Amino acid sequence: MNVDKSADKSAVMNAKSAATGRWYQALAEAQAALTAHALATVVTVAGSAPRGAGSKMLITPDTLHDSLGGGRLEQLVVERARERLAQGQSGCLLEEIALGQHAQQCCGGHVQVLIELYPALAPRLALFGAGHVGQAIVTLLAPLGWQIDWRDSRPEQLTAATTPAGCEGRVARQAFNILTDLPTAKAAPASESLPVMAGSHVLVLTHDHVEDQALIAALAPRDDLASLGLIGSSSKWARFRQRLRGDLAEHQIARVRCPIGVPGIPGKRPEEIAIGVVAELLQIEARRSDAAAVNSPDKATGHGASLQGTSAQGTSLDSHGLTRQGARQLRARFAPDAMHQTETTQKAE
Repeated sequence: MNVDKSADKSAVMNAKSAATGRWYQALAEAQAALTAHALATVVTVAGSAPRGAGSKMLITPDTLHDSLGGGRLEQLVVERARERLAQGQSGCLLEEIALGQHAQQCCGGHVQVLIELYPALAPRLALFGAGHVGQAIVTLLAPLGWQIDWRDSRPEQLTAATTPAGCEGRVARQAFNILTDLPTAKAAPASESLPVMAGSHVLVLTHDHVEDQALIAALAPRDDLASLGLIGSSSKWARFRQRLRGDLAEHQIARVRCPIGVPGIPGKRPEEIAIGVVAELLQIEARRSDAAAVNSPDKATGHGASLQGTSAQGTSLDSHGLTRQGARQLRARFAPDAMHQTETTQKAE
């Protein structure tokens, strides 16, 4: 029997993105787990629309909870939210959508949707290698709240590796071999097919130098990673660097840290190596967080594109930056009591 693997994959993706559960339950879970999510709320409706003001939807990078009514309107909101979450952005967006012109929906009304963005608060590490050093790194980082995507080409090694008690939900394991699991066609670059989320720190410390080099060659071109480190000596890195120069630009090679770990720790035991590596990661993440705070949308103004598309004349209402305080005021204005008062006033007039 022939099996259409692409159809199966599409079905899985569609099922994964289907609107499930109530938004408030998903919101509580996402905030408790410190995972990236966005809360979309219909704040005003003029004319006919799929759902009324106050309708909410919780959006994560791969799931949806509740609904704004489906159709192109919902798709536009989800795409915009996930795009911003992938960039690690926070704050609020207020989007104006004409359902006929911009969403091609026959109801033809006009809605405003408030999108509140909450990026992943826990730093994420993509760890390639489940050997002694890899296990020691997980033992140190998982209790600190880091989300760890753990990969190894040896399924039995990955299964046997232990996770600190109470941290199982922060560690996602996946058997992965870059030498056999990635497409080789130029139409599907390896860097785009790697199981590494944007914004992740990455450590490469497999049991095989060939795997190490292949991973670095695929990861170094990516400019959306928080950091990229390779375990090994200076001599190992000198050999790797020479081999990589035929395929990578110098600025891409320069993204790689090797050796990894803070200097001054002479021990070679796995736990000692892991302490130096984790200390360095904590330093890098602290600097990154400080820089993100300085450049936060809440502190700087900017011009954002509208959900209306390139053919629209206007821009999104958040073009000058909608702060959290402004969002609270806006939502208070459109609270049920306020809406009732507005309707009463309009009728009186």
